[in-house]
Amino acid sequence: EVCELSACPQRERAPGAMLRRLLLQPALQQRRALSTQVAECGSPGPTPFEWALVAGGDDRSALKGATYRNKYNVSPWPLSAGSLFRGSCTCNTPTVRGYEAAGALFEALSSGAKTYAGAMAEARERLSKAFELPPGTAVALCPSGSDAEYVPIALARALSSSRLGNVVRQHKEIGAGSAPAANLEYFSESTPLGASPVSIGSKLCGETQIDTATIAARADDGTPIDGGEAVERFLSEFEGELCIVHSVFGGKTGLRDDVVPTDLSRGVLGVVDACQGRFTNAELRSWLDDDCVVLLTGSKFYRGPPFSGAVLVPASLARPLPLFDQLSEFLCPDDLPDELRPRDAPSRENLGLALRWEAALAEIEASTPYSIETAERWAADVAAMLPAETIQCFEANRCIVSLRLRASPSAPWFDVPELRHIYEWMTLDVSQVIDFGPTASTLCSIGQPVQVASDSGVLRLALGVDSLHEYHTDPLAALATDQLLIDKLHHLAANYDTLLANKHLLRPPA
Repeated sequence: EVCELSACPQRERAPGAMLRRLLLQPALQQRRALSTQVAECGSPGPTPFEWALVAGGDDRSALKGATYRNKYNVSPWPLSAGSLFRGSCTCNTPTVRGYEAAGALFEALSSGAKTYAGAMAEARERLSKAFELPPGTAVALCPSGSDAEYVPIALARALSSSRLGNVVRQHKEIGAGSAPAANLEYFSESTPLGASPVSIGSKLCGETQIDTATIAARADDGTPIDGGEAVERFLSEFEGELCIVHSVFGGKTGLRDDVVPTDLSRGVLGVVDACQGRFTNAELRSWLDDDCVVLLTGSKFYRGPPFSGAVLVPASLARPLPLFDQLSEFLCPDDLPDELRPRDAPSRENLGLALRWEAALAEIEASTPYSIETAERWAADVAAMLPAETIQCFEANRCIVSLRLRASPSAPWFDVPELRHIYEWMTLDVSQVIDFGPTASTLCSIGQPVQVASDSGVLRLALGVDSLHEYHTDPLAALATDQLLIDKLHHLAANYDTLLANKHLLRPPA
């Protein structure tokens, strides 16, 4: 257990049994125990604060091997000088501003200057102010956008005791855990606050029956699908009283659905999945004015470390959430406002979630208002840079540019397994195999592969809140970063076979 908690290379899972138990203790005891156990092990690696930053999540947050990276090749500390980042559509390293803000909160909680309940109440208030939420909007904080899916189900159960429906759109272009969570299933072997492993696909609550429909984002040839007709068809056949209908406002490639509003008279609870961010405050307010529940995260566009979610509930729908025996593996009472908090919920705390939202809020509050025009101008500039022999702009949606890659003009487009290699190689020093200048040894983080057609996928370049601001104020500097990333992508694609044959020589940058 000490090995799991500390920075030993054998550690393969997070938070691990010891850390899970620590998360059930009061905040100050958590920090003291973390510091003691890591100090006793004495291994190099993440600090106690950095272990705390990844705590209270699921297996996606696990730091693997001696490099202490998660499954997205991301570590819980800021990138080193010279590293390049356009991966906010997948997984963020902490920004320096966010890291320092979360570290200050860690110290304040450690010293007793702040309490967990106070920190979470303050986070909800700051988020409401930053997004200019309508008065009375209830804000629930949760460990990730996938975990956030459980909240609309609990809310629907509070509104109706009959069988529920749940329509999930843009399947395969939303988080992999979203569809299982929408069916009230576990999507990870570890839960943020559970003490024991769970079975993926098993039900949180067998008593709640849900008819779930998933609608694909695209046809086999990559053409976007308008899911409106499929939604109406499901609603016409659904025999229950209340159906949750998702509208995705920006999936993995940035596709946006037409939003279906809440209409309880026809049995519809509208949910807007805006977890990618990349929306204006006016758009957000329009969804809440339509009585939609809104899911968002601080850990995509807003550059907070993985993962942090939030659920915004219009005042007209806010009420105490049932199902809390099951939800207590994901939510703490202090993560919820009074309007949503159930009575007699077990008291616990999620230290990592508090730290991750603190980091995200530091960037949200420092940002300028989201500009659709600026985002689209950047996307057009990037598309104009691409070397046609190896890279094609498949699609550009606001500040996500999706790229197809191939080894040469006569070669087929790479499929997702091949793109996974390139995605990983972007984070590695490849100079021992192919040397094309300083970028060959530079850590470059981009968006992970997405399947967009039956025979091909894309990699993505995405601006975060910080880089969108940089492009707005100094476009030449921002585009210089994009040019370096495109240059490395080009060389990796053109030399794919050579790199694959010599992948044992690739290593993380010094």
